[in-house]
Formats: sequence, structure tokens, C-alpha cells
Amino acid sequence: MHYFVTSRIDSLTSAIELAEIKRLNIFKSLNISAKILTLEYSRYQQIIWKDLNIDGAVLNPIAYLQKLCLKKLDKNDVIKKILSDDKLTIKENEGFIDQKIRIKIVEYKNEIDYVTYFDRWGFTDRRDFYVSNRLSYTEYFDDGGKLVTRTYYNCKEIPFLIYHYRGGAGNVPVLTLIQLNHLDHWYQFDQEVDFRAYFLDYLSQKDPDIVFYSDREDYALEPFELMKLPAKRYVILHSAFTENSQAHGKPFPYIKKMFTLGKKIDGVICSTQQETLDLQKRPEMKVPCYTIPVSYLENELLMQENSFQNRIPGQLIAVARLTSVKQLDHLINAVVLVHQKIPFVDLKIYGYNDNWQNYETSTRLHKLVKDCNANKYIHFCGYRANLSTIYQTADIEILTSAYEGFSMAVLEALGYGCPVVSYDINYGPKELIKNNKTGNLIPAGDAWSLQKTLLHLLSNRDTLKYYGLNTKQTLSDYSRTNVTKKWLGFINGINSQ
Repeated sequence: MHYFVTSRIDSLTSAIELAEIKRLNIFKSLNISAKILTLEYSRYQQIIWKDLNIDGAVLNPIAYLQKLCLKKLDKNDVIKKILSDDKLTIKENEGFIDQKIRIKIVEYKNEIDYVTYFDRWGFTDRRDFYVSNRLSYTEYFDDGGKLVTRTYYNCKEIPFLIYHYRGGAGNVPVLTLIQLNHLDHWYQFDQEVDFRAYFLDYLSQKDPDIVFYSDREDYALEPFELMKLPAKRYVILHSAFTENSQAHGKPFPYIKKMFTLGKKIDGVICSTQQETLDLQKRPEMKVPCYTIPVSYLENELLMQENSFQNRIPGQLIAVARLTSVKQLDHLINAVVLVHQKIPFVDLKIYGYNDNWQNYETSTRLHKLVKDCNANKYIHFCGYRANLSTIYQTADIEILTSAYEGFSMAVLEALGYGCPVVSYDINYGPKELIKNNKTGNLIPAGDAWSLQKTLLHLLSNRDTLKYYGLNTKQTLSDYSRTNVTKKWLGFINGINSQ
């Protein structure tokens, strides 16, 4: 079995998890068993997996060990049981004793979401969380409202996993102990990484041919290091590996960790040839490097003809989460200048708000648009799962990131015949975009050249049409067929070792 290790898959599916799903499809076509392994637990994960058509192809340690039956119980029967104490006065989904609330049931989408239990002084003592109207886990609190323990239950509502917390700075609870009842034994772990390493070892014990792939180094590398059993472990990079995106720059912290793992990893997979070459130049790099794109285009899409008539003149798009590394302020300022000469220009930004530092970047970008009086032609459109129509109707897709690992958005835009203007950064744009043929590469961080390039292209639609007609003939390396061949060659190679 091949496992693609990540943090979680939520409703705002990131590019990394979308890449994992595409990889699942490749492995399935090759009849090679593979699953995504999410290390964080979410009560709603099963619903999201089903919506993404990957139900049954995702594994989560807590859900796996919990074995909670997902057949929905009758909500009213469960509520009746929760409120069965004769001392309670029932008012809708609440129970009172001496006119003081003691139990409160909260529903979500016509199911029990959670149940809060209050003591006689009104403090929250306990909160039960439900999945399909079945008890999943309980949180207990001290008199200051701080989390003390979280207890997970199996299908018989018997505790099997307990997280213990103690007071920390800023009233934030600190995890101090994890207890796990598994295979008729109680195990203790000091940290969550210890528990995750135990689970990876458990999977490895069951399957001597197991292969793990880290898609998020910050989640997978520490468990990889703590594993006790042998297993093949690879790191898939989805971003530049240094802080300035240059080959000899300072590595990101988890890349430093990767360099120290030695034989705990068997190789690194990069999305671009340039990143592979740059990584191999590092003296710290002691394992093989491979090049396999993290995404691909369906063969049928590459065979379709591009239609320039459907493109909306002046329609610019950017596909990026609202975070500082995407440098969307460069794009906004450029479009404000372009608007002075081309009043029909319109920019739509597709991507979710990054909650880093309390949505600081998102707040700043919205304020910038407002201060420039650009709300009528610059729009924040949020996350959208399917952008095919957007790519088919836009004039230009723009990338202003400080660095990337590949840029699925650039590949997808080109696949739909949408020209791309991008900063010439590491990694991805230079290998995806053919300069002056399918788009334009401009010096990294050069906002002045950005606005000049946009102004030129929007004033010369024949050039845009020429770019659009050329895109698909340059993308054969990224067809599903060719990326599948790369994966097959890689797997055959590691199986022969």
C-alpha cells in the first residue's frame, strides 16, 4: 500500500490535497493500492471525502482506531436518551433543573452536533461531540473553562483514546499525555507525533511493502523520524525549499529537518527539473531526487480546441489564497494603473482567506482595494472548487508569488488556452510558460513591468489570441498519460531496489 501523508482534507481543499487526489487517480489506473493518510481528525471528514469522491480512499488514525459506525442513528431517540433524567424540565433541546440550564443540545444540518453539560453554578463541565448522531468524543473543562481531557469512544461508546491537558500560557491548554487502548494494551505517548509514529509503525507491521509519501513536511517528517520499523519513505515537495527560493538560500525549518533524517527517508520528489537540480547541488542532500509533476492535465482537455471568442476582453484572474507569499498587492496596484488607460479591465481573485495572523493579509488587501476606489473592478471571489469556466473565459491569468513549487493554477489556465503572465520565480513558471509564445515571464517582484505587460497585452488582442492557440502544444509533458508514465517508472524503480 502507498500512503500520501497530509494534515487533513477540508471543504476548502488546498492545492496539495487536490494533487494527492489526482495522484490517487493515477495509482488506481495502474492498479496500485494507494490511500491518503490524514493525520488530523475532523468529525466532518467523512462528508468531505464523500463530496470529493474519495470516500474509502482516505485513512485517518483516530477514525481507523475508533471504528465508529457511520450508519445514522435516529436523532429523536438519541435526544430522548440524553434528556432522560427525571429531574430535568425539558424545553425544546434544553434541560433545566430549578430553572437553571444543565444540558443544551445543538444541532447542525438536522443532526446532533454537540451537547453541553453545565454544573449547578452554570460552568461548562463537559461537551459531547457527535457524528451521525453517535457519540464520537467528549471534552472536559476545569472551572476556568480550560480544556482538561478529550476522550474518544469506539462504536460501543467505550473510551479508547484520551488526551490530557494542563494549563499553559495565555490560557491555552498544553497537551501533556496521550493514552491509547489498542490491541488489548494501553499505550502512553508524550506528544501527538509519538502517537502518529506508532500508527505508521502499526501500518508498516501489517504491510512489509508499504510506502509513505510526505506531502506536508511539517506533519510527516517528525513521525517518519520516530518510526521504529523499516518502511520506504519519500518527501514530495510542493514549494521552494529555501526562504528566498534560491538554490543556495537558507532552507525552511522542515527542509532542515529533512536534511538530518538520513536513512529515515529514501528520496525526494520535486515537481520541476530545476528544483531537482538545485536540491541535488546542496551538500546536505544525501538521498536521490526525482522529478514528477504534482499535477497533470486530462488527455481529453489537451485534445480540445481553444476558443478565443468566449474570452471576455479585459478579464484578468488570479488563483491564489490570500497570503503574503502570493504578493497580490503587486497585482492590485498594477491593475489600478492599467484601469486608468483601459477602463474595462476587471480582476477576479479566486482563493480562500488564509487565517494566518488573524487574516492580516486578507484585511490588508481588502483595505488596499477600498483605498484605491477599485471595488467595482477588483473582486475577491473566495474559494471555488471548479474553475474550468473561469479559465475558458478569462483573457489572462496572473501569478505574482514570491515563490512556488509548481503552480497548478498556471498549468490549468494554460490547459484551457488562457495565457499566463507570471513573475519569473522558482519554481514552475519557467518550465510551464513559453515566454512570448504562451504568456510572459517578467522579472520577479517587478510590479512596474507587470502593469506594462498587462497594458500591452490587453491593448493587443491578436497577441493574446496567438498565445492561447499555442498553449496546448507545449504541455504534452503534463498530460495524464505522461505523468502516469513517470509514476510507473518511479514505482518500478523503487520496487527493484
